[in-house]
Amino acid sequence: MSRKQKSSTSSLPPGQIYSQPSLTGSGTHDSARLALAVDALKSEKSPVSLDDFAIRHGLEALLRDQSLLQRFKEHERVTWNEKSGSYSYKPDFDLRSPNDLLHLLEQRSKASAPGGLSAGMKISELRESYDHARDAVEDFTKHEPREERKVLVLRGLKDGLIRHVYWNEIRGSDSKPVDDEFKELWHAQKVPDAVDLPKALAAEGLQMAKSDESSNPNPQAARGRGRGRGRGRGGFSGRKVKVQNTHLEGVDLSKDYV
Repeated sequence: MSRKQKSSTSSLPPGQIYSQPSLTGSGTHDSARLALAVDALKSEKSPVSLDDFAIRHGLEALLRDQSLLQRFKEHERVTWNEKSGSYSYKPDFDLRSPNDLLHLLEQRSKASAPGGLSAGMKISELRESYDHARDAVEDFTKHEPREERKVLVLRGLKDGLIRHVYWNEIRGSDSKPVDDEFKELWHAQKVPDAVDLPKALAAEGLQMAKSDESSNPNPQAARGRGRGRGRGRGGFSGRKVKVQNTHLEGVDLSKDYV
């Protein structure tokens, strides 16, 4: 128990047990209660009345504390409909249809620096503003012909789910196939086998990535030296550190891209 907690317990009435305050609607500070209320409103899929909202989420403090209620109304993430008295969460973007999503991606792309990378967006970012964002983007990726697709996506390697979405600036007649010269150059490149790869990398001034254990000639002895010591005094935590070429992460070098 910390010194602060000990001083708190000394002021408690006899027989009362100290417990750490939990993050509930009856939190000690108004700022904490306000944050909880806004986070709870985010989970609501449609506008909700104050009474229903407060009771459902255990936030009755909003019904009793007028100062807290006023701060809740004026919060940048809260939309209060004065006529109906309902409350709703205000997301980053006002997206109500697939077309709204396309328009947002297009605007982000146009606002990006000329010659720079197209400003893509995380699918999780879009889903906070539009529940059907993933389904909408999946539909866009199935559009035929491929040259006319309005979005480009990056998917996770393991699950194949969309992670990022980009506006496709090059479509139609501007979308040209890979020329034959590039294909010939691509197929002419030979990847060294596992035996010759270290020499080929060394010739280019590069070296193979190594784990922490591969650089230690006697890992068991190293672990033995760390026993009985704290992590802050030279002991080993047992966690492996993996070094990799992050700029090639997610790229399958064995795949023929042309």
